[in-house]
Amino acid sequence: MDEDRNLLTVAEAARVLERSTEQVRRYLREQRLPGQRLGGQWFIEQTDLQSFVESTNEKQTFLHRVGPARTLRPLDSVIGIANGPGSDISKGKRAFLQRAAERATR
Repeated sequence: MDEDRNLLTVAEAARVLERSTEQVRRYLREQRLPGQRLGGQWFIEQTDLQSFVESTNEKQTFLHRVGPARTLRPLDSVIGIANGPGSDISKGKRAFLQRAAERATR
């Protein structure tokens, strides 16, 4: 690290982020992480790295982005399609949907 300008090498940034050096270089190439190339080597300012860490910590998980299901039984329309009598799938589907509609009105 360059103490005068608070610059970190890719390896130092990788340790802070708990990522590989290649992943840090990818962040730099994709401009997700600000950095400077000096003499063919990347350097990252400590403040930029801290901002990057904070922004990645704020991102929500997939389940938080999706949110709750809109119905209590979201798969009623696809599960049990062929459970009706005989081998006619459409009859089984109609019977299943009728039972699902009856359950929903209870």
